[in-house]
Amino acid sequence: MLAVLHRNLQAIWNGDPEAYRATCAEDVSFFEWYVTTQRIDGLDFHLREIRVHAQALGGGEGAYTEHEVLQPRVQLYGDTAIVTYTLLVRSVRGGHVVRTQQNETRVFHRFPDGWKLVHCHKSPCWRAPHDPPTR
Repeated sequence: MLAVLHRNLQAIWNGDPEAYRATCAEDVSFFEWYVTTQRIDGLDFHLREIRVHAQALGGGEGAYTEHEVLQPRVQLYGDTAIVTYTLLVRSVRGGHVVRTQQNETRVFHRFPDGWKLVHCHKSPCWRAPHDPPTR
């Protein structure tokens, strides 16, 4: 399952919409806290995002994005797999490194043509507002 997850993520960084399409169900759904407060349905939104990402990286020499999956957990229930982890992303653009991280849950289903992403939920990696501040 982790190999499928890495193929799915790498398709984004590579700007490869066909590889991304091959690892996602057409009716995939997303909750992405940094994009919108609404659920995002279907593959089209992310295929457009992949094109934008590829264009953003396209002009600069040495520009790239890579990821690390921290503390992965795979729960397998027949033809459904739930993968939870913290995603660390590093992007290099114009000689600057930008790092982000978020917690993710990705749900995959085994179709006749292989495992595909059917749902993804992302949440930020910061303390909950009701937690006391740390010093």
